[in-house]
Amino acid sequence: MIRRILNVFKRDMLNSFRDYLMLYMFIAPILLTIGFSFFIPSVQSASLQFAVDENLDREVIKEFEKYGKVEKYNSIEEIKDRVNDVDDVAGITKNNEGKFQVILEGNESHDTEVIPQMIIKDMMRENKLNIDLNVTDIGVKRSPVALIGAISIIQMAVLIGGVTIGFNIIEEKQSNTIKALNVTPMTKLEFIIGRSIVGIVLPIIHVYIVLWILGMLNVNKMMVLVMTIVSSLIGILIGFLIGVISNNQITGITNMKAVFIIVSLSIIGALLLPESKHFLLYWAPPYWSFIGFRDILLNNITWGQIGVYASWILGLTFIIFLLFRKKISRGLA
Repeated sequence: MIRRILNVFKRDMLNSFRDYLMLYMFIAPILLTIGFSFFIPSVQSASLQFAVDENLDREVIKEFEKYGKVEKYNSIEEIKDRVNDVDDVAGITKNNEGKFQVILEGNESHDTEVIPQMIIKDMMRENKLNIDLNVTDIGVKRSPVALIGAISIIQMAVLIGGVTIGFNIIEEKQSNTIKALNVTPMTKLEFIIGRSIVGIVLPIIHVYIVLWILGMLNVNKMMVLVMTIVSSLIGILIGFLIGVISNNQITGITNMKAVFIIVSLSIIGALLLPESKHFLLYWAPPYWSFIGFRDILLNNITWGQIGVYASWILGLTFIIFLLFRKKISRGLA
């Protein structure tokens, strides 16, 4: 049994390296990560943004407008919400004692962190004002651009492992190999398990390479492994669905694009929707994978939370499998 399963896995890997399309999908996450690693510095050097308390003196607000884009807010809560968004923003306000306060998420670029303090010190020096300065760090030390980019590439890598399964199934359907397997000692369960191995091994390889290229290996690697394996089940299910509903590679590519759009919507929703509206995304397994990897890369997660996210992914993926089980079974007959 084990030998037959490993033979299926071996055949899948060989097919992947013989087919140019699947070979491209194998190296695409790595190439994308290398390109993204060069892109990060240019993004983080963009113009400065400030979330300013509108109750500050007009002269103070004008001074910040000289250095970048200024957005005005009514309360410190609104300023903190803005600072916590995905882009680089420094919050400027005064505390209850009348001291200037620079609010940072903790993962800003050097300029966003330092320049607001320099602006305030310059105002103090020029106007001889009796002003005190506090810097409040409300977050973690990870670039938001790098964080979101890394998670997006990881999500793509997880799906590509499954897509590889799908295109291998398409190839075997076209060559009638699947029908030939029905008269061999191999059971359908052995075939599915053997085919699924590539959908787990490839994402694991890709994820660790992505983190290494982006310099993000200072995380709990065991948590990364667990979340990658669990998330791979999403890609495996998607891969089997693409394989059984697609008659050729062109149709497979079309179906793959549709799947990527659906997955992207759940990620975009997780980024743009306020926390109170995230329940609208609970139905999507990629959402739980996204926030799981996000918290791991932020070093802001416990094994208990990993268990919760993994349970959601496993439960939702199993429900989707039950809905399409007959279709997958017929497609592999």
